[in-house]
Amino acid sequence: MNAEKTISLKMFLKELNKKSSSFKKDIENKVKKLVGFFKGSTGIELGLGLSISYLTDSLTKNEVTLKHSPPRNVLVFGGELFNKGAQAMTFTVVDQLKRRFPIENIYLLSSRDFRRDEMEKDSYNFEILPFTTDIGKNLLLDDQFSVLEKDGVQPIEKKLQKIFRKADLAIDISGYTFSSQRGEGVLWIIYHQIPYILRIILSKKFSIPYFIFPQSIGPFDYPMPFKSVLYTLMSKYFKYPEKIYPREPQGAEALEPFTKENVDVQRDIVLLNPEYNLGNIFNSFETREKNIDEDSVGIIPNNQVMKRIKKETIYEIYEDIIQKLLKSQKKVYILRHSQEDLNICEELKEKFENYKNVILLSEDMNALELENIIKQFDFIIGSRYHSIVHAYKNGIPAVVIGWAIKYRELMKDFDQENYHFDIRKKINKYELLNSIEKMIENYEREQKKINSELATMEKNYVFNEIENFFD
Repeated sequence: MNAEKTISLKMFLKELNKKSSSFKKDIENKVKKLVGFFKGSTGIELGLGLSISYLTDSLTKNEVTLKHSPPRNVLVFGGELFNKGAQAMTFTVVDQLKRRFPIENIYLLSSRDFRRDEMEKDSYNFEILPFTTDIGKNLLLDDQFSVLEKDGVQPIEKKLQKIFRKADLAIDISGYTFSSQRGEGVLWIIYHQIPYILRIILSKKFSIPYFIFPQSIGPFDYPMPFKSVLYTLMSKYFKYPEKIYPREPQGAEALEPFTKENVDVQRDIVLLNPEYNLGNIFNSFETREKNIDEDSVGIIPNNQVMKRIKKETIYEIYEDIIQKLLKSQKKVYILRHSQEDLNICEELKEKFENYKNVILLSEDMNALELENIIKQFDFIIGSRYHSIVHAYKNGIPAVVIGWAIKYRELMKDFDQENYHFDIRKKINKYELLNSIEKMIENYEREQKKINSELATMEKNYVFNEIENFFD
């Protein structure tokens, strides 16, 4: 970059710190020139858009006037239908909101699901629309630069602008997205971490009440200079949501430097959702029933575990587990709780291709069908977080091979920590096999313990809080 452009950027950053409103228009004009100069660079355009919002919000003392009439149009961020845990959260939100409010439209903002076949999308009783970093950036910049009025803008972006304007409620159901533990590098920051905050900024811009539903959050050990940028945005915008519900106490602790008053640790919404009204979720749906044989155990792997240990090591562990279960006269079902785990399941079955008591369930089942299968097992060997949630919700114990603090905290609620193994530490294979032996002997007792704890937990707490918000 030449000296003249460097000076312009330095002036821009210096003037951002000035609070006098007389500088606001002058700064915005400079930013407008910079936007034109950097046209086509998503990261820089996004950065400039965030700078404008931050500046505007810093100079504006007026509080946002939120909409408090019962919500009719709802935005759902962070959900999807490929990962069955995310799908279960999506179904739970859609069903519970429709039970409580005069809902007209629920919009699941998921670009990946937007590319599904139209017939499949029509089977759901909610609308699926895309939301990308570029779309969010354009919605953010539109007021200053009429981005959405220019040639070449996709009609879907103009539609989304109208939807944001009429939205009465926004809910984030990301399972585990906002954390430095989930990824690293420039692209991860631009396409996963900043968009998480961008959704809050856009909701503030359009005066939409915002709730971050129970999810794992933190830690925030980002490298510089991204840490400085993210911390600045978090300090300002994490105070905007009506509630942030970390699932674990560690999440609340990580949020303390940025916000406290609106933070409340709560359990997973799928765990505490007793049933579903299918008519609220589907326009058309035919349940596929699958009967599981008695004395069966489910194995549910996770490619996130595979990323954190040598492939040969984890497969060796699974082979030993399956051999132990077979020697104990158990049937073993291998199944996926996310589309991305299918190849792992197939490779495990290949190692036991001549064993009739090792059964691969390869169908792409939805979250409700998977829950119906899981509740028929004696117990599971689980690595997908929501496979364990589905198990505990139905009184089914689990031996867990996990990769984050969320597993231990969930298991602690049911006094099941002795069955937890963290892949981030060196797993003692013999301790794991002994734990499975213990579970084989005591799974019925563990089932009673889990059911007893579950009965004491308040159902649908966060939905009751939203209902109170709109009273």
